[in-house]
Amino acid sequence: FDELHYGKYAGLYMQNTFFFDSQPPFGKQLIALAAYVAGFDGSFKFDRIGSPYDAVVPVAAMRVVPAFFGSLLMPTVYNLMLELGISRYAGVLATFLMIFDNALLAQSRFILMEGILMFFGMFGLLCILKFRRLYHQPYSLPWFGCLILGSASLTAAFCVRYFGIFTFFLGVGILARDFWSMVGDRLISDRQLLGHFLTRAFIFTTIPVSLYVGCFYVHLNLLYKAGPNDNIMTSAFQASLEGGLAAIIANQPVTVLHGSQITLRHTHGRTCWLHSHDAVYPVKYPDGRGSSHQQQVTCYSYKDVNNWWIVKKPEMEELVVSEPHEPIKNGDLIEIVHGLTSRLLNAHDVAAAMSPHNQEVAAYIDYNVSMPAQSLWRVEILNSDASDGYWHAVESQIRLVHVNSSQALKFSGRQLPDWGFRQHEIVTDKIVDQEDTIWNVEEHRYTRSKRPLPCFE
Repeated sequence: FDELHYGKYAGLYMQNTFFFDSQPPFGKQLIALAAYVAGFDGSFKFDRIGSPYDAVVPVAAMRVVPAFFGSLLMPTVYNLMLELGISRYAGVLATFLMIFDNALLAQSRFILMEGILMFFGMFGLLCILKFRRLYHQPYSLPWFGCLILGSASLTAAFCVRYFGIFTFFLGVGILARDFWSMVGDRLISDRQLLGHFLTRAFIFTTIPVSLYVGCFYVHLNLLYKAGPNDNIMTSAFQASLEGGLAAIIANQPVTVLHGSQITLRHTHGRTCWLHSHDAVYPVKYPDGRGSSHQQQVTCYSYKDVNNWWIVKKPEMEELVVSEPHEPIKNGDLIEIVHGLTSRLLNAHDVAAAMSPHNQEVAAYIDYNVSMPAQSLWRVEILNSDASDGYWHAVESQIRLVHVNSSQALKFSGRQLPDWGFRQHEIVTDKIVDQEDTIWNVEEHRYTRSKRPLPCFE
């Protein structure tokens, strides 16, 4: 299974298609480099476990990478044992055990990361131990070489898999202990101690940061096309990729006006869009609490026609962009109308279904009872400097603050039961400053405009 996993990523690199993985990209980049040199074009998708590889897949070349690093583990382990002061016979025994370890053999035989990770970790520790032996040759070429190689190799370990960071910390711990022993050496002056500390700190800061950022820089520059995982990224990031969302919004207007039709996406965390449908909250919940029995407002994880809303000026009845055009600015008051049902986004002093400490959000239905609409929202643009205070599609991150309660529209993270179609709950929260209250317009169009509308940059 894992071989398909990493083979698929190599194919995506070949086709410059964006993907997201929970681990850093360095190991996958080494596999992709071997595939590129062998002439792989990424046409094979690695999508079925057990299916034979096509002739176009350079399996041998891709498997050479983990096999190469797995082979280098043996001399590395042998020398590491010697640096620890263990006899040559013990070093040979350790190497022998590594050679005949079935797990290591399997990991080096297929397109996997463990052999690469172990080599960089072991080699980094070996360099650090050799560096300690050069105690009386400070600032010599071997001294610098071992320190730099150790830092680079230990960094490469956690650029392959994140838990390589523990080996990195072990190397730093060895250096710290070595430096502490220098503090008690009366032959070393305070000035020399400071020089040793700054040199170690500089090398073990600049090299790890440079390598870690560098592998992601390469990753993001190679993968410039929309792919299977870009939907979990922010709208602004998706818009920077070729195809996908960028193709959908290529010709859409930038500035949100009164009368604009929009979809509102939850910016951080769970990918979902503000949504409503022609179903109401139950009159009573199982715990005996009552609801407003208004139309449900949820956060839906898929694009849908019910995700469309219309922004309108409170005193304006028409749901169209009017002349003269009125761009929405930071701090403006608006009403938001659901596109299909024409009901206003509303909040009342009613406990939310799954989060009773928050207020319920609904699309307002007038039941002719003593519950008038409270549908005014204040637009707070968090990055207003980037758009001169105007509300822009995609790039503007906003909060919608309910005027009557001063609470912000929030994705609660909780899932509604069957009556809510297992969609996610939307509430208002008095704690305004939090990530789950941040939204952005993703898709945007003007309603029945008679001529092209200006962009307020």
